[in-house]
Amino acid sequence: MISLTRVDTDTKKWHIPQSPFQIECSPAVLDRIRLEVEQGRGLPNGGQETGGVLFGTDEPGRICILGSQPIQCEHAFGPGFILSGKDENRLAQLLSGPQLNGLKALGWYHSHLRSKIFLSERDVQIHSRYFPAPYQIALVVRPRSDGPARAGFFFPESTGAMRTESAYEEFSIEAPAPSTPEPKHAAVPVRAESRSRKTSAKPEPQQTEALCPRCGSKQLRRSRRTGPVERFQGFFGFYPYRCHECLSRSFLKTSSPLLERARASRRKRPEERKRAWQRTRRETLLWSGGIIGFLAILYYLVRDTGPKQDQP
Repeated sequence: MISLTRVDTDTKKWHIPQSPFQIECSPAVLDRIRLEVEQGRGLPNGGQETGGVLFGTDEPGRICILGSQPIQCEHAFGPGFILSGKDENRLAQLLSGPQLNGLKALGWYHSHLRSKIFLSERDVQIHSRYFPAPYQIALVVRPRSDGPARAGFFFPESTGAMRTESAYEEFSIEAPAPSTPEPKHAAVPVRAESRSRKTSAKPEPQQTEALCPRCGSKQLRRSRRTGPVERFQGFFGFYPYRCHECLSRSFLKTSSPLLERARASRRKRPEERKRAWQRTRRETLLWSGGIIGFLAILYYLVRDTGPKQDQP
């Protein structure tokens, strides 16, 4: 059943210049999503990502989120929020079912436990397949152990394009104060433009060739090696990688450092190889001459200091 929330004067509002409409949401809906995300994060083995559908009303230049409904995910591909065939069937039934009190599906939400707030390739596929309307949005929530959860909206702009690498504005979802029954106001949205500039100026390395062996995603990052066995495997080109889609950890074969050095040496120009050979030959002659000279001096000293015979 869809969880409804009455709209009141405490409704949160976001006026994002790039958005063609104003986004409004009740703090109770945000707090319910926060609890759901934190419960998924607290599960064993690193937690599980969660998600659901956002319901509300659509008016010219304004959408208002009044309720939410979690999407049942069996996590067939790991702890990440990746929908299987059964999960997508349940989502399709939820969207095609009768709407309560004239509510519309305004978009969806999901959590990122280890990655930043962005839309991955699979997220974009889900959004374009089930939420293609120009008023439908995506909400990404990232829980944190050292502070309140962070979140960001993604929406189609007036040109029809959607920014996916980061949100235009990020905001915090504060837990309500225990002494007051009403949920606490969310913090003032913090603009994420500086973060986007930093990302554009110094982009993270992308694994364009490697694919996750479990879900086939390209969102892979190098993981930290633990133990001497994993460090020894690095000499043969095997390194651990973490998938930001299904959160699985696997070893992938890459070029060995020794092989890369050999390839780099073969790619040297003839002039560089000639200079390297001349330098090596000079060093060899110098060392050889020094060793021969040292042995000659040592032989001369030993011969002169030998025992002398007495003359008659």
